[in-house]
Amino acid sequence: MSNSRILVVLATLLLAGCGPEPNTATTSAAVTTDQLAALSASFEKRVEQVGERTWVAIGYGLANSILVEGDDGLIVIDTTESMEAGSEIAKLFRQKSNKPLKAIIYTHNHADHVFGAQAFIDELAQDGTAVEVLAQEKTAGLVYRIASEYRPIISQRSNRMFGSNLSDDQFLNNGLGPRLRLGPESHFGFVAPTETFDAGLNTVIAGLNIQLIHAPGETDDQLFVWLPQLGLLAPGDNFYKAFPNLYTIRGTPHRSLKQWAASIDRMRSLPIRHLVPSHTAPMSEPDEIYRALTDYRDGIRYVHDQSVRWINAGLTATDLMHKIKLPPHLASSPYLQEFYGAVDFSAHAVFAGNLGWFSGNPSELRPEPLLQQAQRIAALAGGEQALRDAFNTAAEAGEHQWLLQLSDWLLHINPDDVAVKTERAKSLEALGMKTTNPNARHYYLSSAKELRDGPAEQGDLNASDEMLRAIPMRSIFDGLAANLQAEKTLELDSVTGFEFTDSGETYTLWIRRGVVEHHPGFPTKRELDMHVKVDSLNWRKLLAKRRSPIKALATDFEFEKGGRIEFAKLLKLFDSGS
Repeated sequence: MSNSRILVVLATLLLAGCGPEPNTATTSAAVTTDQLAALSASFEKRVEQVGERTWVAIGYGLANSILVEGDDGLIVIDTTESMEAGSEIAKLFRQKSNKPLKAIIYTHNHADHVFGAQAFIDELAQDGTAVEVLAQEKTAGLVYRIASEYRPIISQRSNRMFGSNLSDDQFLNNGLGPRLRLGPESHFGFVAPTETFDAGLNTVIAGLNIQLIHAPGETDDQLFVWLPQLGLLAPGDNFYKAFPNLYTIRGTPHRSLKQWAASIDRMRSLPIRHLVPSHTAPMSEPDEIYRALTDYRDGIRYVHDQSVRWINAGLTATDLMHKIKLPPHLASSPYLQEFYGAVDFSAHAVFAGNLGWFSGNPSELRPEPLLQQAQRIAALAGGEQALRDAFNTAAEAGEHQWLLQLSDWLLHINPDDVAVKTERAKSLEALGMKTTNPNARHYYLSSAKELRDGPAEQGDLNASDEMLRAIPMRSIFDGLAANLQAEKTLELDSVTGFEFTDSGETYTLWIRRGVVEHHPGFPTKRELDMHVKVDSLNWRKLLAKRRSPIKALATDFEFEKGGRIEFAKLLKLFDSGS
């Protein structure tokens, strides 16, 4: 064969491999409703012993809490979602050992791992014994971000996803734990870390060598805890017995699938005898642990790599949701059942997390307002009544997804259309009852309930005094800035100085034509329009809705300049969610 002929053959082979063939998706085994219901038995309340020195409390909150007994003290890894759940577990842990609590370790910032901390200190610490609180350096900031800036929307979407307001006949479990133990009456006891680190920390606590390793995955601050003397690994939420939540529909920053898989590879290299996740049951068979971790990282890498492959072939995020399926050997793995995360949501997130919101279609660059789109769709259908006829036909045929899309247009045209809302709620409920992924199931069912009964109660931030004091003042004012009704301040230029009487700290809040500037100290180039004196805890309580505004204004504030009426008007410039 001539050299030119060889080159042509090689070029043909290479080019043939550059573009994926159509319709090559494999199929995944579907979880059934019966399987999801049967999972509830695994979350029955219990304290399970692992080895000689470790216990894990399962079923008392959405997340587990782990107790490790050292030579002269106790270590708690993760503290569940509330003071109420934490107190119940702490009392049970006290039955296992009378040693003092020496340390709390947060594996990451999520509420179900950090908000019960104060209860463990109250129950297990002894007088004169300081309790260390260890976490990755980003953890506290991420907690405060939700508590101050994004709490209203994250609370709403979390309540839907976790089914917090669903009745028992609709709710089964959350897939990796029982019901989230949070409600309007729950109390939060996050305790700020006393020691943080970036990449890793090797330390000795209560006579035990402890390695804390930064392992980004479900969150950017995720860590795993390795206790080499016990052969015990606590992976946090980078591993649990369910397909990982590579994207969560309640909303979070992008989760890097490559980093998550790499973090699991670091775990796989360890001589693990006991694996104690922060959700689902512990494992104590080394070979099984290795297989489970391998399946997990392979499932994550498969979704990532195949999504990138098809993105490069021109598929959109919606295309990927229907295209990417796990291969049979991974789809059948007991560690990758879609009891929590979902493959289709994850594939969509690979696109959005790496390419952003724009699909690449120029028609989507500057879409018309949704009302205008809805009016055009109605006109295209032959008028609003024709669109309604199509909606009614979809309802009669049980075409629930199509009905949801049609109802989107109709409700943009008439947001108060009771008949459309009623049928939409029925379709949401029908989709929810046949959906086996708990997150999607609960979101459908909760959305239906809200259409019928109105928005669910959000509740206030029932944070402990210790937690409120720990929130940095910058985070407090970040939350305030995110609630400014800018349209009411476009002609306003006003500077308020806060003097916190307990700490001597001063802070400036400058509202300048629709924008908030805030910083420590008083300005040097601008006189204060108001000068307010207040105890910093009372200020935090007011913004957390733990103190009546009327009572607070009457008793908590002193004014070196300005007065109560002017300050009340200032506060009214911020949404009530602040």
